[in-house]
Amino acid sequence: ASHSARLAAYVDGELDLAGELEMERRLAADPGLRAQAQGLRELRSVLRDGADYHAVPAALSLRVATLTAAPAAAPAAPSPAAAPRRVRWFWQPRWTAPSALAAVAVVVLAVTLVGPPLASQDRLVEYVVASHVRSTLGEHLVDVVSSDRHTVKPWLASKLDFSPPVHALPLPGSVLLGARVDYLDGRPVAALVYRQGGHVVNSFVWPGPAADRSPSFAAQRGFQLAHWAQGGMTHWAISDLNREEFAALVQAQVVADSAP
Repeated sequence: ASHSARLAAYVDGELDLAGELEMERRLAADPGLRAQAQGLRELRSVLRDGADYHAVPAALSLRVATLTAAPAAAPAAPSPAAAPRRVRWFWQPRWTAPSALAAVAVVVLAVTLVGPPLASQDRLVEYVVASHVRSTLGEHLVDVVSSDRHTVKPWLASKLDFSPPVHALPLPGSVLLGARVDYLDGRPVAALVYRQGGHVVNSFVWPGPAADRSPSFAAQRGFQLAHWAQGGMTHWAISDLNREEFAALVQAQVVADSAP
């Protein structure tokens, strides 16, 4: 694919993980390329925000439901000799070719009429995962190596247009390794790097909404993620810790950031 096509695919979230990592490396090293990516994001935002959305007509909704309904089938008698089948986590509609094509056409029309834009959180999850993977491959984990917040915080403030909260966490086995400046969703961010036992934790911080929001959690590609807003900052944390340890670490960070 051409250079511009790959950049557009990156902005639209169409590259695989290896492609995203490569493109993010190029963005970090090339201000001109970053400006092009930001321009594409702004164009997408203008087109998305200016689009008209309309309610789905009742007849269209009924047509979609009719075409996508699978025919009822008589339950098959279990075979004693049959081996257990693994559950498949994807949808397998039982359509004939003509009805499938018609249903796809109708669904595409319905999405065009009423489908809201994808949540920015979905793209941020991909950015956070890609940045975490890239850093833990040994290419770029920390820029400033220190467990002293009075060293790490001023260094970040000198490199960014904001001063992020920086704390050592009062958890057994938790160590602040340092920090780096990273690049997520079109802007430089602070990446605080912790080691919890034998696991690396990346905690990303940048200015965000004024209203605080409690952490929400998700799992993606074998990693635990958390997202919250606190003290005028947006926070994302990611690690391959188990769910309980990760939740405890996030809570410790929330409490530490609340301290004067």
